[in-house]
Amino acid sequence: MLVYFNSGVRIISLSDVEVKRYYSEVSISTPDYSEGILDLRWGRDDHWLRTAPDSLTYHLESYGDEIGLNLDLSSIKPHLLVGGDGLIEWTYESSYYYSLTRLQVEGQIELSGEVIDVEGIGWMDHQWMNFLTELAERDYDWFSVQLDNDTELIFWQIVNRDGSVESFDLTIMFADNSVYHTQDIALERMDSWVSTQTGNEYGVLWRVREETHDLDLEIRARYSEQEIIVFETPEATFAFWEGGTTVSGHLDGEAVTGTGYAELVQFPAGMPAEAPHP
Repeated sequence: MLVYFNSGVRIISLSDVEVKRYYSEVSISTPDYSEGILDLRWGRDDHWLRTAPDSLTYHLESYGDEIGLNLDLSSIKPHLLVGGDGLIEWTYESSYYYSLTRLQVEGQIELSGEVIDVEGIGWMDHQWMNFLTELAERDYDWFSVQLDNDTELIFWQIVNRDGSVESFDLTIMFADNSVYHTQDIALERMDSWVSTQTGNEYGVLWRVREETHDLDLEIRARYSEQEIIVFETPEATFAFWEGGTTVSGHLDGEAVTGTGYAELVQFPAGMPAEAPHP
């Protein structure tokens, strides 16, 4: 996983699912980007750019102390306007949001000095808003899913400080690229894991249901220890869970399986307004 924030924060992580080891690094620098095209540079070594103006093809290089990425990416499907039109309700206001839900990926990763050839399927999100301070006043649980039948889902819940759910949202992109959006879903946490580093409790087994498309999926973490500590101050520690999942269940009357990713965020009450946060 690689994420850039306009505030200058970069987070890069790699997960070795065979040995259940998670690597993550958080760094601060000033982003440099071009207007009108995707050509972003961050720090000394990072470069993320669109390689052809008329196609959804990209090249990405990003390097930390222990981990690095050097990848070519090409979108197999058109972009998804999340929510149906790319404008969603998010915490207190609205946010623009689109995703590339099925990217063909090949290249190399670096892990502790070793260069490894890789290929697979990726996902890219681009979300932007103008209310970063208010964002930290509510928590959220976010999920992406890539099913083996070429259907993708993106869904989440916004959670109030008292634990009540403020809102739900689900967008599905089917194999024929048609899009379905609803806010009428049920999302249930079935099992949890408590971090020994921060004491935060994260859901590691979830169930999502929706009636119109007979959706009923189980979302299971590949393993529990996928927590990223963004910063620690005397007043607060900000950490969140971001990692891979496996998916099984049924959709439109058919059994389905797939893989996914989850981002589970609990903002600390003492978090300073100027602190970086996703």
